[in-house]
Amino acid sequence: MFHLTRLLLESPFSVVKKPGETVMISCAVNGFDIDGEYVHWTRQKSGKALEWIGRHSRSSEEYSSSFASRSDLSYDESGITARLSIRSLTEGDAATYFCAHTHCDALDYWGSGTRLTVTSEAPVPPALVPMVWFNSASRDKVTLSCLALDFYPESLSFEWSDASGAQLDSVRYPTLVCTVEDLSSESLSIKWKKNGNEVYGHNDWVPKQLGDSYSAVSVLKVKSSDWDTEAVYSCEATHLGETYTKKASKALITVTLNPPSPKIMFSNGQVELECIISGQDNVIVSGTKMTWYINEQKHASGNLEEVTAFEGSQYSKRSFVTYNYSDWWTVSKVRCSAVAEDMGPVVRDLTVNKGAGTEPKVTIHMLPEKETSQEASAEVTLVCLVSSDVVQDYYIAWTEDVGQSNSAYFDGITFPPRKTQNSYSVISVYTTTKEKWTGGYIFYCNVWPAGRENRMKSIGVSEAMGNSADCADDGGDEDEFSSLWFTASSFLFLFIFTLSYSLMLTFYKVNRLAVCV
Repeated sequence: MFHLTRLLLESPFSVVKKPGETVMISCAVNGFDIDGEYVHWTRQKSGKALEWIGRHSRSSEEYSSSFASRSDLSYDESGITARLSIRSLTEGDAATYFCAHTHCDALDYWGSGTRLTVTSEAPVPPALVPMVWFNSASRDKVTLSCLALDFYPESLSFEWSDASGAQLDSVRYPTLVCTVEDLSSESLSIKWKKNGNEVYGHNDWVPKQLGDSYSAVSVLKVKSSDWDTEAVYSCEATHLGETYTKKASKALITVTLNPPSPKIMFSNGQVELECIISGQDNVIVSGTKMTWYINEQKHASGNLEEVTAFEGSQYSKRSFVTYNYSDWWTVSKVRCSAVAEDMGPVVRDLTVNKGAGTEPKVTIHMLPEKETSQEASAEVTLVCLVSSDVVQDYYIAWTEDVGQSNSAYFDGITFPPRKTQNSYSVISVYTTTKEKWTGGYIFYCNVWPAGRENRMKSIGVSEAMGNSADCADDGGDEDEFSSLWFTASSFLFLFIFTLSYSLMLTFYKVNRLAVCV
């Protein structure tokens, strides 16, 4: 009978790398035959769906097209450690990476995950606070703890050793510390709550006099599973009949930094940056301070919207910063930082890839006619491919021309720069109707390279013009187009896959239980 006794990650709980470096993540496995069975690799960015990277046995490898160009899957010589390597890291690779094994055609056995942080910022070492706990019921045992404070980035691993330097086994817990200061007397009681319900097992240090006042400390160890599911913990300190409460959570808020809308940029020559914070606690969302940094310099406060409720229990707040494009083209990095009480800053960055001034090639295509329904309301999908020999961002907007002198601009779905066969490419997908496609409309792809003062000449396509057009009549580009079209197809597949993955997996596993024993 098949049995998997162990599947876990032996690499550190977290890894920190700089942009451009290579990371190797290992997964120690046993209990199955690697010659005939697969280990899968996935990753998950904060607040996003899982992304499948690839799978491998001893003799074969398969990769997602999004990772094939700079990822390698392998085993060590012993055959008990699977390895994932990713080259040329960017900040967009920051995520938690998992190994998994299939059982009854489902990913049932998962590793605990390795968190990868990619940052160019200088690390800040932690302040370490040693703590000794005595158990009154077991006078012969002492628990030693180490508390790490004020470090960056958040990735951290611990190692213990004895006086001789020999390594010791230890357990890593998320630890909450509640400090109470400026007490007028020793009278104090402390309660801890998780999601509003009282929890026990905390360790309290009796108030100590410091000068003219007293201070006390209470420490609560929490389960990693509870901390990772964003449970909200409260420390309630009661002194002389009055209760004071502070809350803490792994993520009391989430922060999203949206890139500029090409539609707005082309329509009025302005660049609008939007930073959104959201959370379940209206008081916390309302009290969160949002700060903008442009080119690593603190920027004047943006325009704030009032807090609004959405999706029932969620609250959000938005901050906007607006630039004229004449000023925006000098910007290379944007940061939105959100700080709530009793919580470290949550930071989101946007890096503008300006390239090196090389002239990109713009090509616009329609999906093959045979793949498009003949009904008038059927969708027609157009793809604009912008390629150059360096990594560069492009702002891409679409227009529909039926003879108007001033056509409105529309946003498509634009994907980040990606390495293709002989170049780097950016893909924008736009959907229209069969009725418009056959009704004489011309569809234009409008491209504005990041860092350029002027936009490029628009490229149009229509049914009368054929199913593709480009900015230059160059020969010998069929191989490159095939590579780019494969990339576009891959992006479309992944976009749909990430939206439906969680639902499909849950549905499949529920039904699978009836047949898999």
